[in-house]
Amino acid sequence: MESESKKQTPSAKQPKRDNSNRKRDRKRKKRGVKTKGTPEISKKPMNTLLPSQTKVPYHSSLPPLPVRHIEEPLLECPLCGKVIENIASALIHPDGGFCHFDCVLEKLAKDESLTEKQKISYIGKGTFAVVEETDGTGFSFIKRIIWETPESFDTMKKYVEANKK
Repeated sequence: MESESKKQTPSAKQPKRDNSNRKRDRKRKKRGVKTKGTPEISKKPMNTLLPSQTKVPYHSSLPPLPVRHIEEPLLECPLCGKVIENIASALIHPDGGFCHFDCVLEKLAKDESLTEKQKISYIGKGTFAVVEETDGTGFSFIKRIIWETPESFDTMKKYVEANKK
């Protein structure tokens, strides 16, 4: 019995390899050993019996859609009297007509009594606000000023769509 326990198996004599080396060696065997200095040459022979498989760009059989351009109506701003060159950046005046965005900002700044920390800002959907900075970390809205109603904005949108050609 003692002789059996003293016998060592062949695997016990060999030092153990860690798994990372074993995995790396197995991958290398599958893809082949890398040789230095020689470029990798494709080992696949070209099949001359099949037609070449180059990609051909796709061309639609449908005619391209025409690009519609906005024909600017060249209206005058009731606040400054100058021509509005870009109708998309204009706002609707409450009395009717279109006016420049900058003209509306100037008019509201003159109409409101602002302190040094307050200013007029556009907050979206035709609404402006008197904004006051608080201790350099944030701001608060003091007053909201509705310039455009949703109905007037919809009429402006329809007007611009009607002028596209």
